[in-house]
Amino acid sequence: MDHQAIKDLLPLAALDRLEPDEARALEEHLRAGSDECEAELRELREAAAALALSLEQESSEEKSEERIWERLEARLHGAVPQSGRPGAKEADRARRPARGRVGAWRAATAVMAAGIVGIAIYAGQMSDRMRRANEENQEQLRAMNSRVAGLSAEVRRAHVEVGALQRVLADRLRLEKVLSAPDLRLTRLAPLAPAPGANASVAVSATNKAAVFQAVGLPATPAGKTYELWWITKEHGPVAAGLFQAEDGHPVVAPVALPPPGEHVLLSAVTLEPAGGVSKPTGAMYLKGAPVRP
Repeated sequence: MDHQAIKDLLPLAALDRLEPDEARALEEHLRAGSDECEAELRELREAAAALALSLEQESSEEKSEERIWERLEARLHGAVPQSGRPGAKEADRARRPARGRVGAWRAATAVMAAGIVGIAIYAGQMSDRMRRANEENQEQLRAMNSRVAGLSAEVRRAHVEVGALQRVLADRLRLEKVLSAPDLRLTRLAPLAPAPGANASVAVSATNKAAVFQAVGLPATPAGKTYELWWITKEHGPVAAGLFQAEDGHPVVAPVALPPPGEHVLLSAVTLEPAGGVSKPTGAMYLKGAPVRP
């Protein structure tokens, strides 16, 4: 590119509107030592800066750039630009695509920036929604876990109750079997001062190898205590026969041990003892009675 062609590029260089290959050509020309072009470029840039300041109140950026360009052309050629000047329109049209491309890039950049901001806002909203949904799910999960724990406790209680009912049913069946045995021996126990409204009986069948205690009206067993039945024999005195618990308003049916073989039973008695029972009576006596003679 010759010296004149480089000089024609100076106004565009002042406005930073050169194509990459034109910019490289100008840079090489200036490095080669063209003082004239360097001075003219510096003057044009100073003029462009001054014109830009004087036109900063313009409503359109592209219009401002257009006016700066026209004034630079006028300054370069020493005359006011005329629209009818030969070659002016063609030169102007040749230079406008560069400015149009820059405007298009600026618009595209603005659109991309707006899109990025929109995506960031949307991502923040989605993150907040997900956080709230996660908190709600965690709360529901805790409520469900609490409900499951409650149901599990109810199931365990139901199993305990079923087991107790099964034992009660088995004891009643055993009692009926003993009561219907031909060798039934019955001992009736009368109430004493601690349980004035209670009464009980012990049914024994040697052929069935079973003995069953039945009582009503006993006070509920205190905590840390148990009721204990005794066979009182002529030979050894009190012999432990079994332990049982009582509840207010509920009859007691419990299997107990048979009387010691070969011994003569004089009495049966019920005492209140420490939990786990004892080998000899230590507590208050609640019931006492003698075997019914055939």
